[in-house]
Amino acid sequence: MALMKTGQENQKLWVDKEKDGRSWGYFYLGTKDDVTCAQGDAAEMRAYFMKEGDLKQMRKSAEKRYAAFAQKLDMNSDFPQHLTAAFDGLYTMAYFGEDLRPYWNKDGKSSIEDLYADAEKDYKEVMAKCYAFDRQLMADAYLAGGKEYAELCALAYRQSVSAFQMSEDSDGELLYFTPQVGPVDEYYPASPLYLCYNPDLVKAMLNPFFYYSESGKWGKPFPPHDLGGYPIVNGQTIGGDMPVEEAGNGLIMTAAIAKMEKNASYAEKHWKTLTQWAEYLLENGTDTGDQLTTDNFAGNCPHHANLSAKGVLGIAAYARLAEMLNKKEEAEKYMNAAGEMAKEWEMAAYAGDHYRLAFDQPDSWGMKYNLVWDRLLGLNLFPKRVIQKETDFYLTKMNEFGCPLDSRHSYTKVDWTVWTASLSADRMQFRKLMLPLHKFMNETTDRTPMADLINTDGKTIVGFTGRTVVGAYFIRLLEKE
Repeated sequence: MALMKTGQENQKLWVDKEKDGRSWGYFYLGTKDDVTCAQGDAAEMRAYFMKEGDLKQMRKSAEKRYAAFAQKLDMNSDFPQHLTAAFDGLYTMAYFGEDLRPYWNKDGKSSIEDLYADAEKDYKEVMAKCYAFDRQLMADAYLAGGKEYAELCALAYRQSVSAFQMSEDSDGELLYFTPQVGPVDEYYPASPLYLCYNPDLVKAMLNPFFYYSESGKWGKPFPPHDLGGYPIVNGQTIGGDMPVEEAGNGLIMTAAIAKMEKNASYAEKHWKTLTQWAEYLLENGTDTGDQLTTDNFAGNCPHHANLSAKGVLGIAAYARLAEMLNKKEEAEKYMNAAGEMAKEWEMAAYAGDHYRLAFDQPDSWGMKYNLVWDRLLGLNLFPKRVIQKETDFYLTKMNEFGCPLDSRHSYTKVDWTVWTASLSADRMQFRKLMLPLHKFMNETTDRTPMADLINTDGKTIVGFTGRTVVGAYFIRLLEKE
């Protein structure tokens, strides 16, 4: 087996990433097959290979920046020839004073050489499982939403998963996080993919936020927005508080975990904190005032109807968890309150053939994507006429590449588009909203990782590329659960 390693000679953990960049960890390239290899100047190695056909006698060079393998490929080989690439970051981050190792080496006793040996030994078996998973994913997504929807899910899967790292803290709690650990309102749209395949990973997303709230380090009656910037995680650093947004997200995600697992044991473990979040939503009522929403990139929007809907559903999600835990009095209290708030919401947002973007803006409209959880969690707070009226209205606002996010701009968010398309169980309505999105991904002139903020009247993206939120595409697959 040949294994090459490259990285900075002087490794310094947790340097200033803005000033110096990441200077710790190593990149590896390995193979089981017979190869020749070298490290040195890239142009010199290419020229030597073109002349000799291998790198056997390639001179040693002081320039160690580039690594190369030369490998003869046997077209008739029964064993797929391949190279295996890996990055060992040594540690994933400093988490409240604790240096976390990557999950594969959580106890510090594994080596990259062992990992490579295991990978080669299990190669055929693992690849067979990968192919089987790919086929099942495409088959399930095709049945849920058609060929185009399946292709979008395939595009989104790897991007979302590769944005996360996994570790375990000293108490044995699993942590699954993006570099800044949050924000919660990015984990919320990403969560359907992980709810489909492994709800434990959604717990691992929430674990750091429960820890921060329950340790006394946070001290507010709602979740933090984030826990800091990579690689030092000590608490919220990005932007301001988003109380209703994040409390609603935390409660809905916890209820979704309970639904998928058919028990509320995870909620019971954090019941005091969840109760605090639900009480906060209840105290703040139907109209959320001038609170920030996850869509504030589109401009400040007080009295936001979709944010209000999230708060109402968060309260109902808490009630459903209480019901599962046989806390009948709490379940009745919070579900009744949510029911009354849903009635208030419908009256305040009513605009004839649709519902307003903001309660105080008569001529406004916007996607009410949060309402998708009313059906998926079986809460049934909002009448079917509300959903039908909204989805019918969106179809009158379609551009070439989809429905805008709201009445203020022509751009849209792809994660919220998928959720909006899933408000109704109607398959044809779903496809009418999804096909323009598939068309955009095929025809966009921007060569970037999959974007989640795109123009609906042109072939260009607006921003937000390569993010984990595209896990949102998998929300339609939750229908079968």
